[in-house]
Amino acid sequence: MTLTLPSRPSLARLRAQARALQRGCRACEPDALARLAAVFPEQAAASPALSKAQTVVAREYGFASWPKLKAHVEAAVAQATVPAVSDAEALADRWFSLAEAGDPAALARAFAIGKTRTHAAREVMRRDPARYWAFVQFLLDGLASRRAPVRFSMAHALDTFGDDRCRPHLIALMEDPVPRVRWIAMHALSCHGCGEKPAALEPEVGARIGQAAIGDPSIKVRRQAVISLGLAGARADLLRELAASDPDARLRRNAEWALTQMRKVV
Repeated sequence: MTLTLPSRPSLARLRAQARALQRGCRACEPDALARLAAVFPEQAAASPALSKAQTVVAREYGFASWPKLKAHVEAAVAQATVPAVSDAEALADRWFSLAEAGDPAALARAFAIGKTRTHAAREVMRRDPARYWAFVQFLLDGLASRRAPVRFSMAHALDTFGDDRCRPHLIALMEDPVPRVRWIAMHALSCHGCGEKPAALEPEVGARIGQAAIGDPSIKVRRQAVISLGLAGARADLLRELAASDPDARLRRNAEWALTQMRKVV
């Protein structure tokens, strides 16, 4: 017969099974004797050595010998006692590896997780400052890509992983020809909920986002610029004006929301 080891095998239980087989043979139990004869047909005595009973048990579990079964079980037990790699550590290693492999598209896909997991992985990554900065530099390099989706994805990532050294690059990106790249750059510069940002938005950045809120050619950029001002707690005067009189209803709602956010901070 062929048996299957449990997911958590126990060497002590297997030894107990071998002893039980040995006792059954001594008691001339037909089932025990049949099991012994299936492996040792030449065995005449009804009192086998424990080593032979162990061999029978090993063969029943699909192993050639007791030492091979013992080694398999010991390895399985050792593996089970190794601390599992945490989710944050696994994410950090994956993101590092994708950046080091120069694969921005795969990295962007790998970022599609929740904020809590992202922040936990970021803290793991920061334990290795040199490798972390190389990772951030890869994101910065992506801002110069000829492909707009790459520029968008890397700016989006810098919202969480960037620091003061990244801000000049994101400020320049507010002039990108692609609307969605412009607004994600504004968001990355202003959203305190995603990553480290200055306590107050730089005046020139606030002015540029304010200009976008008033007159960017893309209504989507204008709407997002209003949200960015609210997230940064900047230009309340402009937000009140837009909330009261802008012809776009959704932008007015965004401005009202932004003002609400600012009052929460105060």
